[in-house]
Amino acid sequence: MKIFNWVRDNLDYSFYYNTKYGAVNTLKGKVGNCVDHAHLVVALSRAAGIPARYAHGDCTFNSGNTYGHVWAQLYVNDKWYSADATSYSNTLGSIKNWNTATASMHGVYSEISF
Repeated sequence: MKIFNWVRDNLDYSFYYNTKYGAVNTLKGKVGNCVDHAHLVVALSRAAGIPARYAHGDCTFNSGNTYGHVWAQLYVNDKWYSADATSYSNTLGSIKNWNTATASMHGVYSEISF
């Protein structure tokens, strides 16, 4: 999907907690953490008519560190796909930078407050 690929390929990642920029300022500055990457993927997808939501969980990354993490999910062809645009190794529906098998999910949401 072009929206996911554009966000993944054109934004830099910055580590901080919660949200700092929101979708609009993440787009303007082309930098954000996982929450702000997800905000932009969700906003652009919804603007294009693609249903989108947020997923939140504790994820163990390839570095071995476990963090709270937020990513988008997109509804395409009657199926929800994970859309974690924080790593170049990820593609729509395929996450490579953290272990999806051991993630502890907190939930999926139409909007998030952080």
